[in-house]
Amino acid sequence: MHFSRSFTKAMPFATTTAIRRAGNALFTQTTTAILGHRLNKKTLWTATTSSHPDLATALSQCLPTSTPTSPPTANNTGAKKSGVTIILASRSYPSSDLLTLPSKIPIHISHSQHILGAVVDRVPTPSGHGVSTLTIAPATDATVASDRLVDCQPFYLSGAESRRKRLKEKSVGKWARSQDIEERSLDTADAWSSFKSISIGRNQVQVPAAALPPASSDSASARDADQDIMMISDLEVHQFLEALDTANPTASKIGLMASSTPFITGRPVTMFYDGQLVQDGVLGVSILKRPAPKQVTTTVTYPSMSPLGPAMQITRCRGNIILELDESNATRLLLDRLQATTLTKDKEYFLATGKPNTATSESPAQVDMSEATVYKITGGDPSKGNMAVDTVHDLQIGQWVQFIHHGTAQDHGHIDNGLSSSDIQTDVTTVRFTATDPNNTIEEQGDPTGANSDSSSSTSVQPRFGGSSENGFIVGQPHQGTWVCAVTDSVLKHTL
Repeated sequence: MHFSRSFTKAMPFATTTAIRRAGNALFTQTTTAILGHRLNKKTLWTATTSSHPDLATALSQCLPTSTPTSPPTANNTGAKKSGVTIILASRSYPSSDLLTLPSKIPIHISHSQHILGAVVDRVPTPSGHGVSTLTIAPATDATVASDRLVDCQPFYLSGAESRRKRLKEKSVGKWARSQDIEERSLDTADAWSSFKSISIGRNQVQVPAAALPPASSDSASARDADQDIMMISDLEVHQFLEALDTANPTASKIGLMASSTPFITGRPVTMFYDGQLVQDGVLGVSILKRPAPKQVTTTVTYPSMSPLGPAMQITRCRGNIILELDESNATRLLLDRLQATTLTKDKEYFLATGKPNTATSESPAQVDMSEATVYKITGGDPSKGNMAVDTVHDLQIGQWVQFIHHGTAQDHGHIDNGLSSSDIQTDVTTVRFTATDPNNTIEEQGDPTGANSDSSSSTSVQPRFGGSSENGFIVGQPHQGTWVCAVTDSVLKHTL
């Protein structure tokens, strides 16, 4: 993060606290009974999370023989796989186990399901350690015909196949090097003529057929279905998301960025697809569901965020650079608001963009955070007004924005572990992804085999699916731009 001249001091990440090391505890008998009921039920959505210290045991607990799959026999080992299982494993397992995860998957699952997944920072257990799985199986004669699921199709697009180009490291001008920004002012005509946009020429990435809308030749139930696209990606996902929005604007898109693992497995990220380790690209599953009554299925919340002044409108900008807010110097506005508080410029600050609520004489306009898109402010120059925002989408004149910051104690991306009563009563499967503080990730757990602990009292199995990554998550509503949210403690919830 680079601020020139009088704002040269970079804004480091907010000071972190020690990692919360809450001990794992068994669920109550009621919760255990509910879980057993769900695992043995002929459900088409099976979400399970285990905190067992041994990776193979955790996978066996999450993927028992009572899931809606059939064990392999001599007659069906070569049969078409019937569904998709997504596996998220916390980085706290030994690296040797994470690199051999595909071989630890129960044989009846690996033969009957397409397997995809990744190493992430945390899963929804009290300590963040464990494995979280989601099994999706289309309806058969043995399953409930009234279930919403119509079909699910996995896909994997490798970095080499995607024809994407690696985006340059972000600077104040996005396309320019930091030293070039120092040598010239963005107020000059030459500078702006060479910096037109950050969104030109990238939409050449191919989209897998499985992630496209149903074709006219498909069944009527498929053509009329709602579509969710759930993804796991490396860090170069922006061009793919832009191409996906163009090719399939009506689908909901959610996903998790794989955690960085260079010092754990020796790979930039560690992902899995049908028995193979992969370290780049995008993998996922396209889910077709029968339409349901109109309801909000995707929400993003920022529980630790607080506003810093009222909402404003962008009056001068170019690309990801803001020059003026409400016809005033953008960076100077932020500094003036900081001086009116006890906050310092050494914290992280963010820009929320979205629709404002109605202003009153007692309360100025505020950006509606329930539908906001939030980006980190990465730098600024108070003498020129230039403020850089961490986005690959062009900002627009007239767009409403608001300064926000972490105003309450941060939870470091740890997922709420309570079991929702509505999830239990209505058998709803809710996916939860969160963004973790990159300076506060969990490390390998001691005694991974559990030899020195009583696994019956130190582990829990929960009917939940989710994960957390310091690289953030992916979110996109139908007919809206899909983006990557890397704001620490932000939470994505999506109901299947």
